[in-house]
Amino acid sequence: MSSTAETSARRTAVVEALGILGSGPEERFDRITRMTQQAFGVPISFLNLVHDDVATAQSAQGWQQGGSAPASQVFCSTTVLQDEPLVVPDATLDPRFSSLAAVTGEPGIRFYAGAPLTMADGTAVGTLCIMDARPRELTAEDVELLRDLARWAERELGHAMDRDRVRKVLDGLTPEPVDVDGHDLDVVSSARQDSGDVLDWRVAADGTLRLTIGTISAAGRAAALLASTMRAAVVARTDVPLGSDGPSLEAQIAADLTAADAVGSLFHARVDPATGIVTWVDAGHGMALHVRADGTAAVLRSHDLPIGLQPTGTSRTHGTLTLAPGDRLVLFTAGTLALEGLPDVDAVATMAADDGAAGAGSFADRVRALLPTAPDADVTVVVLRRPPESTHR
Repeated sequence: MSSTAETSARRTAVVEALGILGSGPEERFDRITRMTQQAFGVPISFLNLVHDDVATAQSAQGWQQGGSAPASQVFCSTTVLQDEPLVVPDATLDPRFSSLAAVTGEPGIRFYAGAPLTMADGTAVGTLCIMDARPRELTAEDVELLRDLARWAERELGHAMDRDRVRKVLDGLTPEPVDVDGHDLDVVSSARQDSGDVLDWRVAADGTLRLTIGTISAAGRAAALLASTMRAAVVARTDVPLGSDGPSLEAQIAADLTAADAVGSLFHARVDPATGIVTWVDAGHGMALHVRADGTAAVLRSHDLPIGLQPTGTSRTHGTLTLAPGDRLVLFTAGTLALEGLPDVDAVATMAADDGAAGAGSFADRVRALLPTAPDADVTVVVLRRPPESTHR
C-alpha cells in the first residue's frame, strides 16, 4: 500500500472513530462556522471532514449542511495534506484549482482559504475553510485568526471522541463468531473504553484460522485509536501469506506509533484446522501458551522487539507447533496479570494446565469469575482448544 493510501485509510479510520458523520447539525460546530463567516465577512464557510475520498460538510454557512463531494473536486483535499493554512487569492489563476466545478460553474468560487484540522495522534481529518465568489487577500493576522479558529474546531472534534463513542467504535470492531472445524474457540474481553488491547479472529480464504492479540501502550485515548488502527491493518492482510504481511503492516502503523510516542506488541497465529499446525509470530508480546493435553505448558515468545522498535529491515521470527487432540492455545494481554492469583505468565500457565480434560471453556470461565478482582484492568483472553475426540470433518 502506498504512503498516500495509508494516510487516506488512517484519516478515514479516525473520522469514523469520531462518530459524528451523518449526525446532523450540531450547535458546537455551527457556532464555529458562523463566527468564522462573520469574522472574515465571507458568504461561505465550512467545517469539512475528509474520508473515503469524500469531503462532507459537517457544518456549513451559506451552503448545504451535510452535503458531500468527491475529495478530488474540492480545495480541502489539498489543505488536509498540509501542516499550515492554504490561501488561494484567485482560484481561476491557480492551475491546481482552476478546473474545479465550484470554480468553473456555480457558485463561481474565486477565493479560498482553509486550515487543516488535526487530531491528537497527528492525523488531519478535515478543514475549516472560507470561500468567496470574488478574489481576496489575507493578511498575516487574518491567517493567524483562521488558524486559531481551526484550533477551536479541533478541540470540539476531540471532545466528540468521548468515552461512549469510543466504546461504540471498539464494539463495532469486535469480530463475528466463527465456526472452526474440529476446534473450540472461547474469548474473554473486558477491555475499557480507552483500552489499547488489540483482538481479532477470522477465517481466511484458505480455511486457516487467524488469531491476533496485542497491546498498544500510549497515553489516554490515543491507545484505543491506535489499537483500532492496528487491528484494521491486521484485518486488511487476512489473506496475505505470513511473512510478507509483517513488513507492510509495520510500515503502515509504525509512524503512527512513533508520532504518539507509543509502542505496540502483537502475537499473531495462523491455525490449520485440518492438521492442528500453528504458525506464529511474536512481536514483543510474550503472553501466549501452548498448553498440552498432559498438563505441561510452553510459553510462546521470541526475542523480537515490539512494533515501532524492531530495526527496519529485520525479519520477524516464525515459530511452529502442532495442536494435538486435547491441546490448547492460550493468548492473553497484560491486564490478565492483574487478576487475583495470576501475578505472572507462569501462574496463567498453571491455571490453564490445571483444567486438563475439563476443557478450555472452564479456564475461560475461571478468568471471567476473576474479573471483579481487578475492575480497572483491561483483560483479553483467547483460548483455542482441539478437543480430544477432534477429527477433521
